[in-house]
Amino acid sequence: MLRASSQKHAETVDLNAVMTGSFAGDVKHGDALVAFAEAVVAAVPQELQLARASLVAAAGPEVMIDAAGVASNFQRMVRIADSTGITLGHFEQATTDLREELAINSFATHRQAHAS
Repeated sequence: MLRASSQKHAETVDLNAVMTGSFAGDVKHGDALVAFAEAVVAAVPQELQLARASLVAAAGPEVMIDAAGVASNFQRMVRIADSTGITLGHFEQATTDLREELAINSFATHRQAHAS
């Protein structure tokens, strides 16, 4: 979704940030947003508190609230899809190049899911 959205709006998005936690794009306050996203995923209260405060200092409380809403929505969507058994359809085929570029196929969970 992010890749398609960035292409539609002619924006530069470094998807390697997903793998490295670093940011090299042109999204305003990108470093603080990536740090916040990493802290949300890590679920370590102290890290999240620091990242939240850093994002507020860099971009204001409205941006932090929006970012928290986006993160919450993604968590919600994943949990609903997982719990209802929704498949990803042609996800494997559609993301071959991206998974290779980001080395996602090397994750243990990917290897386990495709071992047969």
